[in-house]
Amino acid sequence: MSGGPISSGTAWLAQQLLGAAAKAPPAIHAGCVNPRPPGVIRPGSATEAVLALLRENPRRQFMCITIVQRTGCTRAAVDWALLYLRSQNLINTHQDAERNPRYLRYSLAKASRGDT
Repeated sequence: MSGGPISSGTAWLAQQLLGAAAKAPPAIHAGCVNPRPPGVIRPGSATEAVLALLRENPRRQFMCITIVQRTGCTRAAVDWALLYLRSQNLINTHQDAERNPRYLRYSLAKASRGDT
């Protein structure tokens, strides 16, 4: 009944897997452009709004909730924007002396202000 050590169902599955592995990955077209490349601040994004607020007030320090209120963005969007801007060294963080040290204030980095 069986055609040998491998059943016909197992042989079929093995053939399908080998055929799928042999197929070349899809070619990348020269005209394709990622509309959301990583590391780019897109117009109208929360990151752009946060950076604009800090650039308008280069010497002030803002609490996160103040940034949320002034930009009109959600808390989550502002949190991600602050994380990204920190990773790019565009903003500085300062511990809030009046509150728990985990609460930070944010300001524009000196390099972003043009100070020397």
